[in-house]
Amino acid sequence: MDTQLYDAVIVGGGPAGLNGALYLGRSRRRVLLIDSGDARNMTAGVMHNVLTNDGATIADFRARSRAQLAAYDVTFRDDEVLSAEPDGDHVVVTTKESGTLRARTVLYAAGVRSVLPPIPGLADLWGSTVLECPYCHAWEVRDRSFVVYGGAEPGECLAATLTVWSDRITYLTDRRELPQDERDRLTAAGVPVLSDGVSEVKPHAEGVEVVFEDGRTASYGALFLHLGIEPRVAPLRPWLQAPDLESVQTDERGRTSLPRLYVAGDLGRNMQQAAMAAASGGLAGMAINADLIREDRPGSLPEPPPPLPAR
Repeated sequence: MDTQLYDAVIVGGGPAGLNGALYLGRSRRRVLLIDSGDARNMTAGVMHNVLTNDGATIADFRARSRAQLAAYDVTFRDDEVLSAEPDGDHVVVTTKESGTLRARTVLYAAGVRSVLPPIPGLADLWGSTVLECPYCHAWEVRDRSFVVYGGAEPGECLAATLTVWSDRITYLTDRRELPQDERDRLTAAGVPVLSDGVSEVKPHAEGVEVVFEDGRTASYGALFLHLGIEPRVAPLRPWLQAPDLESVQTDERGRTSLPRLYVAGDLGRNMQQAAMAAASGGLAGMAINADLIREDRPGSLPEPPPPLPAR
């Protein structure tokens, strides 16, 4: 058992957790960052839309971030958090390898899991020619033909957005009946609709090959789709008593309705982008530091703003 009392335990070593650690480390806080190493953006391999890091590999970004944090009182552990729950004025965090830890606060930045439609072959191409975010990946496949899969999650807005990068876009419904408003938006965007059922996808010299249920095939430069997501909050379930952390977030700095629990990154009220996740980690770091000052020196700082409207 680790007998130290940390000012903050950060769960998750992506941009949100790392930037939260930077803010707290520079605030002279004792921080422990625990990273399981299985972030969902690892499949993409590189990150974009982060100044000075556009196109950097995710592994390199994380390594350089950890090296910079070595100047501060920030400790790293490659481990898995099994549970976190309040215990008086502390939080008890239990890990798979390191045992039990105690902290004054927890910044939870473990992110989400992507849920791909159960189409054979799709997972094998995820992150290469099967993509989700146009701002992250469309530049690399610009001017190719795109197919937007709108069978599991509606993607008409994604299709319209992608018209900036290509004028050859097809919307694939996989037999889903489109509501009129979705069809109207696709018509306005000039995107044709294909309703055929899909049996599998395969790699192709052009990018990706879609195999339809009747045996026909069509090739495209890339396939885009909106994914379902699962919040990675299993270790918090007994404490959280809510479906996700977004629903209990009370301000834009990551505070939640559960004292001593803060959220940053994809689990909070932010777009799932590296730069925005990092910004949310910094905001949460400032909130934690301010709240600890309030606790140690009552009356020295004004109270936080009123809670955000519930979602």
